[in-house]
Amino acid sequence: MPGQNGSGHGSGHNGSHTQLSGATYATVLGSVSRHRGKLLVFGCLMLVGAVVLGAMWPKTYRSEAKLYVRLGRENVGMDATASLGHEIQGLQISREEELNTVVELLRSRSLLEKVVDAVGPETILNPSNASSQSAPPSLVATLRATVSQGAHWLTNDEPLTQRERAIIALRQQLDMQNVRKTDVILVAHEGPSAAASQKIVSNLINLYLDEHVRMSRSPHEHAFLAEQAGSIKKQLVQREAELKAFKDQTGLASPAEQRQTLVGQIGRLEDDLKTTLAMSEATEAENREIFAEQGRASALDGKVHDELRLMALKEKPALAAQRAKAALLRTQLAEAKEQLRALNGNENKITQMQREAQILEVSYRKYSESLEQARLDASLESQRISNINVAQPATLSLQPVRPQRSLFLAAGLLLAIFGGPALAVLFETYWPSARREADQRLDMPVLTPAPAMRDPQPIGA
Repeated sequence: MPGQNGSGHGSGHNGSHTQLSGATYATVLGSVSRHRGKLLVFGCLMLVGAVVLGAMWPKTYRSEAKLYVRLGRENVGMDATASLGHEIQGLQISREEELNTVVELLRSRSLLEKVVDAVGPETILNPSNASSQSAPPSLVATLRATVSQGAHWLTNDEPLTQRERAIIALRQQLDMQNVRKTDVILVAHEGPSAAASQKIVSNLINLYLDEHVRMSRSPHEHAFLAEQAGSIKKQLVQREAELKAFKDQTGLASPAEQRQTLVGQIGRLEDDLKTTLAMSEATEAENREIFAEQGRASALDGKVHDELRLMALKEKPALAAQRAKAALLRTQLAEAKEQLRALNGNENKITQMQREAQILEVSYRKYSESLEQARLDASLESQRISNINVAQPATLSLQPVRPQRSLFLAAGLLLAIFGGPALAVLFETYWPSARREADQRLDMPVLTPAPAMRDPQPIGA
């Protein structure tokens, strides 16, 4: 039946897969059994090779230093001359920006050049022979130099100098990074010599601290501020002397009080003048009345006419005195008003001179404060005091970070365990005669593969 035939074929396929798996395992085990001597030798060679390779592999040492970046004057992104024109609040730099700035400056080429010049190119390129100039260069150094020269020859570049090669190598050997979620900068160097790595990291840290202090201060600002402060002080003294001389010349010790006195005097003179003029007008009116009465009385009675004439003569000196007083009051009033105008002009000039002196005084105070800040910065620079401290000096680790011999042993063991059977199977697959020879040595019958049998046809097919 079709269903039966289908199930029969499925069972046949499953059985064939099981047979193949069993045959594969048997083949591998047979190959291992037949070549167990070779596999033992191969495993020993792998282990010995791993040990020898781990022992001969160039050792790499690591020296580390840590910098602690704390809050300080350098966190304010402004120098002593930035706030001279007007008041400016300090621009606070974020901690992430500051830490990234420190890392970038540590990686700068100018700093690497100073490190190379300080320790010498040989300390970086071939530290094992740096102390002994007569010793020949190591094999690793020779191979690196040959590869570098060949690469530059292929790219048609000019051959690099020893100093340039040392700078490139130092950039590759250094590891500088900000420790995550901290204010600590890690500076590390990996090289074939522990002492050389420590020396490189120490020089890098010292040179960077000098550069950091230098870049955190404005050059020549102390001399500039001192010159400006001296010039402004000289102008201020001169302006104050001119103001004092002008006050002595004009006699304006207290302009406000003197103005009040003059204003009061002018008021009194005006009042007196009005009174005098009023009295003078009254006297003149009275005299006119007397003269009119005298004209009328002259025709009637001579005695009355004489009395009126006598009265007119008596009023005449009083009228003259009143007129003279009025003239004097006008003169005094004009003089008082002229003094008031002069006082106003002198007071305006004094006010202007005082304002200029105040401006000079404010400028001098600002320059003096900035000069004091610059002096403090110069003192900090001379003592190399900044917001960066060495939390951990360069370490001297005599234990290499590479190679790790345990990894070499593990790799050799894995090659011995899995590489040997794989090689035995491949060997017998591509050289069948080797299997027959191994069977003959073991006095085992040589088995030849039987021809493949066709599936029997079902009855009634």
